[in-house]
Amino acid sequence: MKKKQIDYVTCVIGALALLTGLSCSQVYKKINSAGLIKSYLVDAYDVLHTFSLDYVAANVIELMKKKGEVLC
Repeated sequence: MKKKQIDYVTCVIGALALLTGLSCSQVYKKINSAGLIKSYLVDAYDVLHTFSLDYVAANVIELMKKKGEVLC
């Protein structure tokens, strides 16, 4: 993972923490265990970083729901 991708993932985790009321470490653990960091945020970085953090965070929440996981 490149530094810019790490910075981006960190920002998305922060946005998710604000939206859900969870800590950043809780968000990281949940989305990492669901495989979304590598398979979604990093792999689709070139497209995703052009969208707002709120949009991407909402998308991650929806993807977690589809996987049967709940963030909030």
